[in-house]
Amino acid sequence: MDKMVNLLVVGLGGAVGSMLRYGMTLLFAFLNLSGNLATFSVNVIGSFLIGILTGVCREGTLLLLLTVGLCGGFTTFSTFSLQSVRLLQGGNLWEAALYIIGTLVVCV
Repeated sequence: MDKMVNLLVVGLGGAVGSMLRYGMTLLFAFLNLSGNLATFSVNVIGSFLIGILTGVCREGTLLLLLTVGLCGGFTTFSTFSLQSVRLLQGGNLWEAALYIIGTLVVCV
């Protein structure tokens, strides 16, 4: 039963995290800011939160909800990867390098 509850909790957190990520994308578009900056921001915020939450929360359902679910749904490596490839394909080598290195350094 506990595993089923954990599965549902992670799913709920993931749904909320995904909606928050999409909301950030809409906010950045409304502010006429780059989609790359939106992705960078959610990955930095999410990585920071995962670090804080892992240090503050004990193992259990709450930690799963907030880290695997919420932060996992909020952050996005796949979008980061796609945007990096698009920058490289567009010949924006310096911007791509800054984006890739900046994301890896700041998020880790």
